[in-house]
Amino acid sequence: MKLIKRSLTLLICIFCISMWIGAQAAFSAMSNYDLEHKINELNERLEKAGESGKLGEWLDCVTLSGAIELDYSYTDPRDVEDKNSDSSSDLNIGAAELGLEVCFHEYVTGNFILKGENLDDDDRVFWDEATITIQKEGFPLYFVGGKRGQPFGVFESHLISDTITQDCYEIAKTGATVGFVPGILGLDISATVYRGNTLIEHLDEAEVGAEVVIPDNDDVSSFIANITMEPAEGLLLSAYWDSEPGNDERNETLGGTVHYEFWKVTLDAEYIGATKREKIVGKEHKESAWFAAAAFQVIDPLEIAVRYGAFNDDIDGDQDGHLENRCSVGASYTLFEKDDFATTLMLEYRKSNYENEAGVTVEDTVNEVFAKLAIEF
Repeated sequence: MKLIKRSLTLLICIFCISMWIGAQAAFSAMSNYDLEHKINELNERLEKAGESGKLGEWLDCVTLSGAIELDYSYTDPRDVEDKNSDSSSDLNIGAAELGLEVCFHEYVTGNFILKGENLDDDDRVFWDEATITIQKEGFPLYFVGGKRGQPFGVFESHLISDTITQDCYEIAKTGATVGFVPGILGLDISATVYRGNTLIEHLDEAEVGAEVVIPDNDDVSSFIANITMEPAEGLLLSAYWDSEPGNDERNETLGGTVHYEFWKVTLDAEYIGATKREKIVGKEHKESAWFAAAAFQVIDPLEIAVRYGAFNDDIDGDQDGHLENRCSVGASYTLFEKDDFATTLMLEYRKSNYENEAGVTVEDTVNEVFAKLAIEF
């Protein structure tokens, strides 16, 4: 047990060091002798901490988690802009995560998630989340600062693929949030500030057909307001508003979510749409996206789910390659589960329909199959 604790703590120490100095830059700059010396130095400090009894106390304040996901995908056709293109398939480590939660103080908690995606293609490893939370139990105010998915959208999914609202409107950026929890009806009211035009940029990169103007702005002048409540058991309601600076006018977006659980059923619905957009050639295109989904726990390890989502580009007539709607059906089966460890197999079929002008070669339907083997601890 002592050896396990020492090994775990050593891993955490290396994890924390890499957070501040960058793992690749730090270790590539060290010689083998220097690296061995640093590890031996850490081991000596851990031995002294273990003898003093501080090691066990420190480990009690640390929670380690992680996940590895093996992904398979099949797409037909591979190119929506060419109906004569053939199909494509891929097999990859879709994600590998290592998470760390550290209770620095009774009121201060740090959360860090190191993540790698599509490791066969680009071997990209990055900090998916790095936040610090200050909150005292029983006190109504709290603070969360750092990089995370900011409180705009819920994006609840029981399938492999993300919801259409997340594809279009997720804000994964460094921000600062001040919240108020009065202790009634599960009420949580918060205000967030962040830098840049993350929502508009993400919407443009989603390639669903949104017509937007990307402003040249990198100031801390974007805002989110969020209100969430649980008025009844199993029922979660959330509303949120986002405002980002534009070249001439601000881009504003409003959304809401309903999440309800009863018996073995989970229901989700979410709508997000533009309330204000910068004009393009004198016209304002207020795009929107929504989805509705249901999941049913057939037996303890088996869950089935369906989802329908749609996108409206707010442009007159059909436009080549603009997403119209998506329909998904899938299932997940927990193969093994013990304490915090679980191995899950997931399968999903998704059909996407696109707008298509008459007499062109753009494909109006894309069929996709996803499979995932996920290990979580």
